Amino acid sequence: MADRIDGVTEVKIEELKDRIPDVRERLPEVRERIESWRENLPETQTTEAAAGAALFGLGTLVAALNLLAERRSAWAWALPAVLLSGGAALLVAAALEQRKGRILQAEEVVREELDRLDPVARAQVLKEVAEGEIARFSKQPSGAEA
Repeated sequence: MADRIDGVTEVKIEELKDRIPDVRERLPEVRERIESWRENLPETQTTEAAAGAALFGLGTLVAALNLLAERRSAWAWALPAVLLSGGAALLVAAALEQRKGRILQAEEVVREELDRLDPVARAQVLKEVAEGEIARFSKQPSGAEA
């Protein structure tokens, strides 16, 4: 398949061309996954999420090319590692930002509902919620605590 010269693998172009149909067969599946993921992107932070997805996708592509070329040196894998890490970091940041937005939105709704109650009813609701949360956390197994 590939010739080894002084510990370096030389990949023949014809062999890579033979592997291209395999990659082309998987493209519709990859496109479908990207589209389904794109539909679930948060309204805010779409630029950050898109950049993260692009970096992650590019890192995956470079890693796939390295696998096809059978590259084993650390330097050959540095670029895919950086791209994959950067993409993952941006995606995680976008997901955390979306989570933060949902928390703030829920807090706003809860505060609005509590503001509609009289002070005694508000205190009762807060007491019940606090007791329920304490009971829920006390029933968790000891390994689940953070």
